[in-house]
This record gives sequence, C-alpha cells and structure tokens, in this order.
Amino acid sequence: MYSVINAFVVSLITMGLVINTVSMKSNIFYYEFEKQDEGVLTSEEIDLKNNKNVEENIRYTLQYLFDNNKGHYSFIPEEVTITNILFINGSLEIEVSEDILNYGGTAREISMVDQILATVFSINEIEEFSLFIEGDREVLNEGTSIKEYTRDEWEERMNTIEQN
Repeated sequence: MYSVINAFVVSLITMGLVINTVSMKSNIFYYEFEKQDEGVLTSEEIDLKNNKNVEENIRYTLQYLFDNNKGHYSFIPEEVTITNILFINGSLEIEVSEDILNYGGTAREISMVDQILATVFSINEIEEFSLFIEGDREVLNEGTSIKEYTRDEWEERMNTIEQN
C-alpha cells in the first residue's frame, strides 16, 4: 500500500512539473506592408520563459520587441534598451534608453506608440502603462506622452483605428 501511495505522489509531482513547464504566451506587435506605405499592425505569439514571474515575462516580452531583429518591420529605433522596469498591482512603468528618440515624424511616432501599446496590453496582467525615457524625459519627439495609459484607453484607441 505504501508503494502505491508513493507512486501516486510521484505521479502528482511529475504531472505538476509537466504542467509547470507548459509555456505561457505573449504577443509582439510589428508591421506588415500590403502596399508601399500602408502598414498593418500584426502580431507574433512568443513563448514566455517563466510562467510564474510576471515582471520577468514583461521584461522578456518588451526586450524581444525592442530587439526588432526578428525579421519584422518595427517603428521602434534600433538599440533601444530597457533601463528600468517596475510592475505593481497591474501598473507597469518602464524606462528606456534615449535611443527611442532616434526617429523623425509624427506618423512614425504614432506607429511606434501603437506598436508598444499593443504589445504591452497583450499581457493580461497589465492594466496601466507609463513610458519614461532616461534623462528624465517623458515626452517623445513629436509630443506624445505615455503616462498612466489605461487598457480602456488603448481599447478605445484601437476601436478608432479599426473604424478608419
């Protein structure tokens, strides 16, 4: 009887390990161009490496997005790195390197912001997002500020984009 119980416990532990190794997923958003100047925001699903630590999953997802060397078109300038990340109770704040300012034009800025917001809010645990730029900047080149941006605001923005 003792060996049957041991076998049952070992089976439960093994099942637990198998269940725990199943990867969680996240989405990274990039652009595909159907015509020369008409980009369509699309996503790629990626496996997350740590299914227990939300902050690590967020960091991994955003760094994957910022690395933009995965064969997709990104409006995020090259060399952008995350310098700080803080996730508390559904609120995410990240600070990125000044490299994020290496672009020009309002259309590029809007596309970059959409790309970042789409990726951030694809993570279910995030309800509010703020982006800071090292050197105490909060505003992008063309005047966009992403501070305490909510999931509801993002969904409203997406509905507006889809209607146009």
